[in-house]
Parts: sequence; C-alpha cells; structure tokens
Amino acid sequence: MRKVFSRAGIVALSLALSVPVFAGSAQAFDGPAAKNSWGCDNSSNRVNFSYTPGTVTTTVYYNNHCNYTVRAAARIEDHNGSVSHECFSIPAGKKSHIKFQQGASGFFIGIYKC
Repeated sequence: MRKVFSRAGIVALSLALSVPVFAGSAQAFDGPAAKNSWGCDNSSNRVNFSYTPGTVTTTVYYNNHCNYTVRAAARIEDHNGSVSHECFSIPAGKKSHIKFQQGASGFFIGIYKC
C-alpha cells in the first residue's frame, strides 16, 4: 500500500482543518443580495438601494437621484418575531451607505418607504 501523506502533511492538514470556518468574512453568504427602488415625485428619477443581509449587521447602499431628501425604513425582525422599522433620511443627490445592527438572532427584512 502506498503512503498518501507524509507525517508533516498530516499535521499540516489537521491544523488547517482545526481553523474555524467562520474566521473569515461570512457576511457575503448570510443572505441573498437584494435591491429596491422607487420613483421620485414629479420626475423620472429614482432612489436606489442594494444590500446583502448579514448575520449581525447589514450595510445598505443607496443612491438618491431625487432633488429632495427621501425617507426610507429598514425592517428588522428580532428573535421573538417582532418587527421594527428604523427610518432614515437620504439627502438629495447623495450616494453612500448606512449600516444596521440586527443582532445574531435578528433578521434584516428589507428597505421600504418610511
């Protein structure tokens, strides 16, 4: 029978397998990427949102093409099923991001009009 691994190879493999899988950035795999947008009043412009729900936090990227401040709400469900709405304002013509903390047992539902 042929030797597949050397002793040093087996030690290296066992060390590699002992590193927790969650040591890296697991946020990208916590939920499906999502988008939402709606039109500005009296204009063909839009306000756009994109986000990938994470385990503990979710970063929402936005781009407001409206010529006025837009109010939006993040819907977050906690471990016991109650849903909260965190409203925030996006200045006219602003492109940036905002981070929401939902906790390890919470779930980020989405972005809606406030």
